[in-house]
Amino acid sequence: MTARTRVSAADVERYYDEWTQRYLEVGENLIEACRPARTEDLLSYYVTSIGLRPGQHLLDAGCGVCGPAVFFATHLPVTIEALTVSQVQVEVARQLIAEAGVADRVSVRKGNYDDLPSLYPPASFDGVMFLEALGHAERPDHVIRNVWTVLKPGGFLYIKDFFARETDDPDGRRKVSAVTTNIDQSYAYNTLDLHQVLRAARKVGFRIDVIKPPGFEIDIRVRAQFEERNGINIFGGFPEFNPTDWLELKFIKDERYNVNFSARLD
Repeated sequence: MTARTRVSAADVERYYDEWTQRYLEVGENLIEACRPARTEDLLSYYVTSIGLRPGQHLLDAGCGVCGPAVFFATHLPVTIEALTVSQVQVEVARQLIAEAGVADRVSVRKGNYDDLPSLYPPASFDGVMFLEALGHAERPDHVIRNVWTVLKPGGFLYIKDFFARETDDPDGRRKVSAVTTNIDQSYAYNTLDLHQVLRAARKVGFRIDVIKPPGFEIDIRVRAQFEERNGINIFGGFPEFNPTDWLELKFIKDERYNVNFSARLD
């Protein structure tokens, strides 16, 4: 089987510069597929599930147009720095931030989350969030290592995304590959491998705190409307086949788990 070409940050930038307006026509300033029926219910769920608390300084990496960031800052005394590779998204987000009156608590900039240590000082954040965004990374392991650098001790890394399913059945593997290839090509994505993400986080020293499916009933109507309007058919000849699992992952920067094997033991 020929290796799949990985989507690059430049591909993602072009995609969102072109497609952001199409998302806004259906998505209430939220560019996410895994959601309950009401956007407000999803954002309220995040507050609890992520464990957001007053006073936190957060990074929304791959922030879209800052719909979640604006909601969080409106409902909690937190400060949020938001990052996107799309200048179109930056401009829309700045308008939404101003309209919501949270410019003192939310700031957005254009940049690549591959380059976090060059964008933010070490130990800057209490938490870093990837809300259906890490799958745009060409090298998720590299991104996760860099998150460690910009997190404060005790800070969290939260990822909500979908992960390719696994099977020993050759036909099942073929179907997973076919549908995830369609997803990646349609959405400028690199469907995540759960084992690779866990391995990358554990290698850098993160402690696993949570692995679980989202705790809400998923409503597919917004995604289905978007795909119908834009001629997207990710399932091809397998309309009843689900090739991925939606999961929430949360890791804690716990220095006790960061084992430096080159250190001399006394």
